[in-house]
Amino acid sequence: MNSRKLHFLLKVFLIGVLFIAGCGYSPGYKLPRGVTRVSIPIFKNETIPFRRDLEYELTRAVKREFQLLTSAEVVPGEDSNAILRGSILRFDEGVLVESSSGDIQEAGIMVQVGIQLIRSRDQRVLLQRVVEGRASYSLASGEDIEVAREEAVKDIARRIIAEIEPWENPNQS
Repeated sequence: MNSRKLHFLLKVFLIGVLFIAGCGYSPGYKLPRGVTRVSIPIFKNETIPFRRDLEYELTRAVKREFQLLTSAEVVPGEDSNAILRGSILRFDEGVLVESSSGDIQEAGIMVQVGIQLIRSRDQRVLLQRVVEGRASYSLASGEDIEVAREEAVKDIARRIIAEIEPWENPNQS
């Protein structure tokens, strides 16, 4: 009885593997056609009031996510066939939860970034988007804004990579 069950589960597993392989599934994100080497210069920081070092943290996170989630190489500008430029447009803080006595229990942040993916050879803009990342932190638990800032930077880096993936029209061949 156990060997029959194991045999059945093995068949189901193999059929699943063949199905996934047959439908063209691949891990990670696809990039626009021809984009295999990407340069990611340090993002511009246009936040008011100015948020120190946010541009360096976000650029590092985007490069890391790019290397983890795509098949493209992150390279210096002169070796790239595309450039990902970004500008941090906003960094907002707000109160999410207050106690009955008016003490802040939980706060949140929102980071907004404008991105452009530009083809190197002719400077054609392949993609232009505004992406937002959010995170919260609990003052009651002893967390501070730096915890939320790290979380928001990771979140927005993943969202940027997801935005770069081209949408395919099933009616096109």
